[in-house]
Amino acid sequence: MKIVSWNVNGLRAIANKNFNNWSDKLKPDVIALQEIKAHHTDVEQLVQTWSSEYNTYLYPAEKKGYSGTALLIRKKHKTNITLGINSKEFDTEGRLITAEFDSFILLNGYFPNGQRDHARVEYKLEFSKKVLQLALKLKAETKKDIIITGDFNTAHKEIDLANPKSNINSTGFLPIEREFIDELINNKFLDVFRCFYPEKKDEYTWWTYRSNCRERNIGWRLDYFFVNEEFIPKIKSITHQHEILGSDHCPVLLELRE
Repeated sequence: MKIVSWNVNGLRAIANKNFNNWSDKLKPDVIALQEIKAHHTDVEQLVQTWSSEYNTYLYPAEKKGYSGTALLIRKKHKTNITLGINSKEFDTEGRLITAEFDSFILLNGYFPNGQRDHARVEYKLEFSKKVLQLALKLKAETKKDIIITGDFNTAHKEIDLANPKSNINSTGFLPIEREFIDELINNKFLDVFRCFYPEKKDEYTWWTYRSNCRERNIGWRLDYFFVNEEFIPKIKSITHQHEILGSDHCPVLLELRE
C-alpha cells in the first residue's frame, strides 16, 4: 500500500503541472494533500477526472485561496472520513482530515505557519496539541494503528534544515515549536524517516522559491509521517520525491508491507 503526503501549494496550480501523470505512474492508494487553496466549485472538473479511481474528499478553508486539505483514496479501500478537529478556530481553515481504514487511522494535517513575526505561534501550538490529543484518543478507543502525516511547518533537529544557526529565531525552528515534535516522540509516535535514516543529511521537503534554493538544496524538512512505534515493522520504505516539481514542497511516499 502506498500513501503519499504532499503540500501542493494550490490544487488547481499543481493539476496543470503533471499531477495526473505523476499519480498515474506512481498509483498511490492514498494521496494526502495540504494547502489546496480551493473550494469544491473550483475543482469540480479535476475531481471528475479522478472519480474512476479515487474517492476525493476536500476540506477547504472558508477563506478563498487559503489553506485547506484533501484526501484521494482508491475506491477499493473502505473508509470513514471525518472533517475537522471539532474546534471552530481551526476548522474554518480546513486543517485536518481523518480517515479510518480497516486496520489503521490516518490523520492528514496542515499545521499552521507561525508567521515571521511569530504572531501565530501560539495558534500553531494549540492546533498541534489538539492533533496529538485526537491521535491518542483514537488509538485508545479503536486499538488501531495511527498515522499522522502532513506539513508540520517545523524542522525538528539541526539536521533537518540547511542553515540551523541562522534560523534559530525563525518560526519553523523555534525551540517551542520543536518541542512539539519531542512531545509526539515522547508519546511513542515515531518519525518514520528518521527511523529509516537517522543520520542522513541534506534531506529536505521544502525550499523557498527565492535564490534558486531548490537547485542548491537549501531547504527544510517540514513534511512528515509519524506512526505509533508498533507500526514501524509494517513499513517497507519512505522516500522524499525530490524530483517531482510543481510545488515548493516535494511529495513524501510511505510504502507499507503487503
